[in-house]
Amino acid sequence: MNEDTPAPTPAPDPTPAKHLPPNEPPPLEPPLAEKPDLRTLFESLLRRPAALVACLAQPGHSATPKLVALSVVSALVFGVVVGTFAMHEQLWAAPLKIAGGLAVATLICFPSLYIFASLGGARISAGHLAACLAGAMALAGLLLLGFAPAVWIFTQSTDSLGFMGFLALATWGISLAFGLGFLNRALRASNATRGGPFAIWAVIFALVTLQMSTSLRPILGRSNELFTTEKRFFLQHWTETAGEFLEAPEETPEETPKSTTQTPESDEGVTNPYLNKR
Repeated sequence: MNEDTPAPTPAPDPTPAKHLPPNEPPPLEPPLAEKPDLRTLFESLLRRPAALVACLAQPGHSATPKLVALSVVSALVFGVVVGTFAMHEQLWAAPLKIAGGLAVATLICFPSLYIFASLGGARISAGHLAACLAGAMALAGLLLLGFAPAVWIFTQSTDSLGFMGFLALATWGISLAFGLGFLNRALRASNATRGGPFAIWAVIFALVTLQMSTSLRPILGRSNELFTTEKRFFLQHWTETAGEFLEAPEETPEETPKSTTQTPESDEGVTNPYLNKR
C-alpha cells in the first residue's frame, strides 16, 4: 500500500452535538400574597426568607402584627418549658419574664437599629424596618420552639442551675444568630452597602438581651421574691451561680410566741444559762 495515500476521513456523527445551556441565574421565587396569613408567614420564615423580605418591602402587607404575635407566643411557650425546671411559680413567671424581656430589649434597641441601618447605607423607612425586626424575632422564636423538646428533657433530668443556664443561653444564641441573619438580608435588600454598623448593633442587642436575663432573675431557680432588686452584671451572676443546684426557697420562719413564764432572775455575779439560750 502506498504510504502517500491519505487516511480515510471518518464519517460525521449524524447525532447532533449536545450543547450545555449557559449559566443562568436560578428562577426567582414566586412572590407572596399581598397580605399573607399566619401560616404563610410561618413557612416563609423557614423556607422562603427572600420572598418574605420582598413582601415586607411592599406597603400594606399587614404582616407586622402577625410576626409580633408569632414571636411572643413562641417566647411564651419556650418560657413554660424553662419554667418546668423549677415548677411552682416559675410555670407562669418564667414565660412572662422571657417574653417581656425580649419585648423590652427589642423596643429599646429599635431606635439605634434605625441609626445604624442608615449608617450602613440602607434606604428603609421606620415602618419597614420594624416589620423586618419583627420577622427576625419571629424566626428566632420559631427556632426556640424547635429546641424546646430537647430543653424539656434536661429540665426533667438535672438540677444543675449552671448547666441549665448554659443550655438556655446557648439555645438563645443560636436562635438569635439566625434571626439577625434574616434582618441582615432585609437590610442588604434595602441597598445597605456596609455591614460594619449592623454588626455593632447586633453585638449591642445581644448584650442587652443577656443583661435582661440577669435583671429579671430568677428565671430558672426559685425565690421568695418575684424579682431581685440587687444590681449585678450578667457575667458576674453566671460565674457565681455556675456551680449551684436547684433548691426550694427558704420558708420564712414563723415568729415564736412569747412565753408567759417569767425567767428567773439570776443572782448578782452568777450567770443564768437560760438568759443566753437562742
